[in-house]
Amino acid sequence: MDHDHYAPPQAFLEDVPSPSTGPLVPFEDKAVYPDLGTRILETFRWILRDRERAGEAFRGTDGLGSPLWFMCLLGYLPAVIPGLLAVFLPRTPFWMAWLNLSPGRPAQGFLLVVAVVSVLVFAPVGLLIGGLVGGLLNHAGLWMARGTRHGHGLSSSLRSTLYTAGVLAWILFPFNLGKSLPGFAGLVFQALAGLLLFLLPTTYQGIMLARTHRVETWRGVAGAWIPGLIFLFCLGSCLGLAFWFAGDSIMQAIRQARPGMF
Repeated sequence: MDHDHYAPPQAFLEDVPSPSTGPLVPFEDKAVYPDLGTRILETFRWILRDRERAGEAFRGTDGLGSPLWFMCLLGYLPAVIPGLLAVFLPRTPFWMAWLNLSPGRPAQGFLLVVAVVSVLVFAPVGLLIGGLVGGLLNHAGLWMARGTRHGHGLSSSLRSTLYTAGVLAWILFPFNLGKSLPGFAGLVFQALAGLLLFLLPTTYQGIMLARTHRVETWRGVAGAWIPGLIFLFCLGSCLGLAFWFAGDSIMQAIRQARPGMF
């Protein structure tokens, strides 16, 4: 057979590498888990009990469509139901109760309709934006903690953040519901939910980041916490400047709200 020396080089199909050499996230593996409910439950199980395997699957591909869909599908109800309860059964934030401040009037009429539609429509938008921004900040913090040295890119951090956030939304869901309880019980749940929302998601996101990027756990946790700590530092600096320039006025307002405290 004559050989054409001017023909471009050809590659055999069997030599083309597979786009993913590791396991697939169950939510993306329709061949093994054809049922949607099974795919969701298996994804939950991997993230909560088989973190090494989940981390390998998160870094195995670059696609963001499935994790975004998982985030919307799993996070919609945990976001919408507490939001609707806050509209129809408005609660007094514990800091307002502590300062003896009267809560605002609940929405009525047209404003009530706008509030309900806003919760129903903009909840998935907020979930997507929050997930993408959170993944970007997690990756930046992990880079600061020198946890990206194995070369796994931003897409791996985004996939890890989105899938983990969808699972954590249901773990924190009962505490978000408890915030709508009346009286002292609701205030206690507000404090507990605030503490858990501050500690649990960030720490567990860091653990999953470490598994995804194949680094030490402390690097992943530090990477997840660094953006929040920077924000708290900036917030503390702003509050410190406010007290520096208007401390007497602020203390007087607190004394009026809580007589005898200072």
